[in-house]
Amino acid sequence: MDLGSVTYYSIDPRMLHLLATIHHRLGEVHARHLHRCPPALEKAYRVSSVHATLAIEGSEVDMLPVAELVSRPSQVQGPADLEVVNTHRVLELLPHLDPFLANDLRQAHAVLMHGLALDAGHYRTGPMDVLYGDPEPLRVAPAIDLPATVQDLLRFAEDDDFPPLITSCVLHFGLIYLRPFAAGNGRLARLWQKRLLMRHWDVFSFLPVEAFILNTAPAYHASLEYADRRGDCGGFITYLLERIDEALAELLAEPDPVRKAPDRMATFLQQWGVRPFRRKDYLAFFPELSTATATRDLAESCRAGRITSAGERRATRYTARTAAL
Repeated sequence: MDLGSVTYYSIDPRMLHLLATIHHRLGEVHARHLHRCPPALEKAYRVSSVHATLAIEGSEVDMLPVAELVSRPSQVQGPADLEVVNTHRVLELLPHLDPFLANDLRQAHAVLMHGLALDAGHYRTGPMDVLYGDPEPLRVAPAIDLPATVQDLLRFAEDDDFPPLITSCVLHFGLIYLRPFAAGNGRLARLWQKRLLMRHWDVFSFLPVEAFILNTAPAYHASLEYADRRGDCGGFITYLLERIDEALAELLAEPDPVRKAPDRMATFLQQWGVRPFRRKDYLAFFPELSTATATRDLAESCRAGRITSAGERRATRYTARTAAL
C-alpha cells in the first residue's frame, strides 16, 4: 500500500489558525503549572477519558459504573466491564510505551483487547470491510504487508518535520485507515495520538480530548469517511485540532487549583530535577508566592525529607532527594 495515500493532507487557513491558538493555550497551561494534573481532577479526567473512549465506539456503560470500575478494577462482571478496565489499564501503561515502536503498539492493543479478542496484540491476517455507518462497505482493507505498512506509518510519524499536533492527527487517521487489528482500531488510534502528544506536552497525559470527540461523534465519523473517500485527511486534522482546542480552553477556564506546599514542591521538582537550587529559583517558578511563603515551603520540605539544604540565609542551596522525584 502506498503510504502517501494514508498520510496526504491539504492545509487551509482554519488549520493554521488552530495551530497558533493551541500553541498559545499550551504556553498558558505551562505558565500556570497545569501541565501536571491537578490532584482534585485526576480521577475525574481519567473516568471521562475511559468513558468517552468506549462511548465513541457505541458502548452504553454509564459514567458512574466507569468511575466505580476505575476505582475497583477487580469488580469485572462482563465484557462491558472488561472494556472499561482494559482501557484504564492501557492508559496507566501508556507513558511507558514508545509511540514509534510497532511492538509497543501491539502491546497496547494486547492490553486493550485482553479477554475481548482471541488475537489481541496480533495483526489481522485477512482482509477487512471498511464501514463508516453505511451498510455497504466503502472499501476492503487488505492484510498484505500489513506489519511493514504499520512500521512505515510509525516511521513517518517519527521523522515528520511538521508540527507534532498535525503529525499526531495523521497518525490517528493512518491507524484507522489501515485497521491493523481485527477489532479495537478506533480506540487504539485515539490512544496512540494521545501517546505521541504526551512526548511533547505533559498535559495530554490526562486531558480528556476523547470527551470532546464524543460530544461531536457524528462529525468525527463523517470527517473520517470524507478523508477516506478523498484520500486527503486535511479536514479530519482540522476537526481534531478543534477538539484539542476545546479541551485546552476548558482546562484553562477552571479556577487555578489551590495548592499546598507539598503539591508546589512536587511540581517544582518534577521540572527542576536533581540540580541544586536556591530560594530565588523556587520564587521564579512560582512568582505569585511571597518570600515568606517560599521560605516556609522550603523549610517544610526539608523537614519532610524531600529536599536537603546546605548553607545559610539567602545563600542556602537545596537539593532534591532522589526518592522525591
